[in-house]
Amino acid sequence: MKNNIKDYKSLEFLTSLISLILLIILTVIQYWKGRPFWWILVLVTILMAANSYLKYKKIKKESR
Repeated sequence: MKNNIKDYKSLEFLTSLISLILLIILTVIQYWKGRPFWWILVLVTILMAANSYLKYKKIKKESR
């Protein structure tokens, strides 16, 4: 059971990291095209990066 929970947390971190990478790509594309609200995507990207970092930190803490 404990190993199963660890797998779910790892999967949750991985999906969060993939979403972060996709948001970075989307933000860069919107900036290059000169869209007026690309800065909103920058804010969302920063929040997603913080979310991914906290999930990574939580997994790292539990693995000790």
